[in-house]
Amino acid sequence: MDISRSLSETYKFWLCGGAVLLALAWVWLKPRVARGLLGALLLISVANYCRFGFKLPFRSVDAYDLIHYYLDAKYFDELGYYDLYPACILADHESGGPHFKEGSKYMDQDDDGHHYQPISVALAKGAVVKQTKFTPERWQAFSHDFLYLQRDIEGMNSELWRQLIQDHGFNGTTVWVAQALPFTHVPVEYIKTLGYLDLVWLGLAIVSVAWAWDATTAGWAALFLVLTYSTRWPTITWAFFRYDYVSLLVMAMACIRKGRPVLAGVLTAWSATVRMFPAVWLYGPAMKGLFGLLSRQVHRPLLRLALGFAVGLVVVQGVATVIVGPGPVLIHLDNMTDHNKSENLSSRRIGLALALPFQGELLPKLITREMKEVVEQQKPVRYGLAGVVMLVMGWGLRKRPDEEGFAFGFIPFFLLTTASYYYYVARWTLWVIHAAGMVQGGPRGPRARHTVGLALLASMELWTNYTEVTHPDHRVYLVGGLAWMLFGYAVVMAVWLAVESRRTSEPASAAAPVAASGEPG
Repeated sequence: MDISRSLSETYKFWLCGGAVLLALAWVWLKPRVARGLLGALLLISVANYCRFGFKLPFRSVDAYDLIHYYLDAKYFDELGYYDLYPACILADHESGGPHFKEGSKYMDQDDDGHHYQPISVALAKGAVVKQTKFTPERWQAFSHDFLYLQRDIEGMNSELWRQLIQDHGFNGTTVWVAQALPFTHVPVEYIKTLGYLDLVWLGLAIVSVAWAWDATTAGWAALFLVLTYSTRWPTITWAFFRYDYVSLLVMAMACIRKGRPVLAGVLTAWSATVRMFPAVWLYGPAMKGLFGLLSRQVHRPLLRLALGFAVGLVVVQGVATVIVGPGPVLIHLDNMTDHNKSENLSSRRIGLALALPFQGELLPKLITREMKEVVEQQKPVRYGLAGVVMLVMGWGLRKRPDEEGFAFGFIPFFLLTTASYYYYVARWTLWVIHAAGMVQGGPRGPRARHTVGLALLASMELWTNYTEVTHPDHRVYLVGGLAWMLFGYAVVMAVWLAVESRRTSEPASAAAPVAASGEPG
């Protein structure tokens, strides 16, 4: 059938509603009925994510993403972090272009940050890059790969091309480059095969959930991926190594659950080196360890988790630095610092910073300069609120299982950063921990909180998909509304955890036995 994305998201709205109802009704249903409904919902949701056809999973790719990630990784020695757009614009013009209407400016990058420059500057810079960094053979290969992605793949148009060259460039870490580099030897004509690498990553994460909890929880984990608004782009299998970091976080959480904290630390370090922000998933364990020390208690699994993280960080980053050199590491850090300044915010970013200026208005569609100024002015209030919520949550997590504290690392990520909406797939750790607590129940987690938490997360997916269908391109409305919902969720969970902790006498152990049946009830 190959239905449109808008129709798929319309269906997804109803499927998210089904997930909300199933979560709320789970405890009242017979186990066989509950699992059957989950299986049916998952199958329909997978088919809907694939748009009831074969084009999306087996033929389509995302040229926009691949121009950034495939090209810059493959030609990183020549392009680095600054020269992708000049090289692409020059190759386009040398081959009878501009192929699309490119406008009059592009986003230039250098040691001073990001700033718009005329297309003529890109052409001049591109000529210098071609002459000084490329051999003739490498330039010919680069031009061939770029032109294939720009012109021979369905989907690119003048609007997207202008958006691309006015984006913020390639931002993959040096570890991401090092791990992607061997796979870029796949010829560009067969680039779809690279898209299946993310299926491997996500599949391993789902298997780890089944290993650590049960198959039913793994089913809920899979359901999230095909319902969440955050996987609408990059569509799974349309790019590569775009879901490695979140898969690593879920696998790390599973390892904590199974009493393998050193391995969990290594996996967390790997995730942090490919996207940086996953390091904050250690917040919950760190707070548990800190409150334990204040009570003169040492939680040894957390020490092993920290050891694994430190060793993993040194080894993984060390190997990448040997492969790409030390210079790009420093450039990337400086680049990301500039990228996250308030004046560089885009309408696709989410975070508490985007909630506070938003008051429910439908317009403007996109973030304005005035809103960016408000975001900058509200920093003291924002960080104050974030600090209070994080402290209350950290105190509440001190008696929860280590894997649960790890899962709640998403909350400081939301409170302290302004990441693009597609990185909010990292809510997966919360979704999994709530699904596990709801499915298994018992002493490892109050079922009511986990049921409500899962229903709230599913409700957010319902709202975002509904908003995208009814108010397309109203980015500020969608992002602002979702940010307020996430803040409400954070407050509810922080308070609930704090109240629970007053009723719990001893900290929960990561090595507590796993429920035998894994069945609800």
